[in-house]
Amino acid sequence: MGRWCSWAVLPSPPLKPRPKKESPKKSVTTADGTRARILNAFSERAKRAGIRSVVMGELATELGMSMATLYGRFSSKEELVAAMVDQWCAELATHDALIEDEAVPIGERFRIWADAWSVRIVAYSPAFFTDLSRDYPDLAAHLETDLAGRRAKGEAMLRPHLRPDLDPAAAFALLDLIYVHAPDPRLGDKVGVARRDVIRTALGIWARGSLK
Repeated sequence: MGRWCSWAVLPSPPLKPRPKKESPKKSVTTADGTRARILNAFSERAKRAGIRSVVMGELATELGMSMATLYGRFSSKEELVAAMVDQWCAELATHDALIEDEAVPIGERFRIWADAWSVRIVAYSPAFFTDLSRDYPDLAAHLETDLAGRRAKGEAMLRPHLRPDLDPAAAFALLDLIYVHAPDPRLGDKVGVARRDVIRTALGIWARGSLK
């Protein structure tokens, strides 16, 4: 967004310039920007190769900052992982909102959500989830609790649209299997298909077979 600037003519005689003071708002903005840079760089590395692959010293070097600056924003690697998990939960909430517009047919809503979810989940390597469960079990449990709540909400929304000849428990159990196994890169590698396409295909088959 553009910013408009107005220029005023200084009175005569010129005012004696006063020392510039950094405004608290600017300091906060700078701090927030540095924190966001650290989190984004950490997240990209952790998603790609796992949390254990991220060495804090290497991260600071990549960002062109000292370790003191890095740890001044995040006191530990665990705090970074916690921020990453919270960020992901917030992003998932935006995806859930895609299926809440009842004016849109349920099949189309589910397709839009599936496309968005497939893009998001393939950004995470299996190593990320392995490291999260092994090294940060409390954060893994927090993420699983959040996901379980979203699954329950999604099931409640989809249930009225299931085909009447289907058993709801079986239909949603199958959907859970897709959530768990379709993102596995070994499946796509085996058949020569990209992870995202495997996920979209599996969810599309489920939707066509399960929804009215």
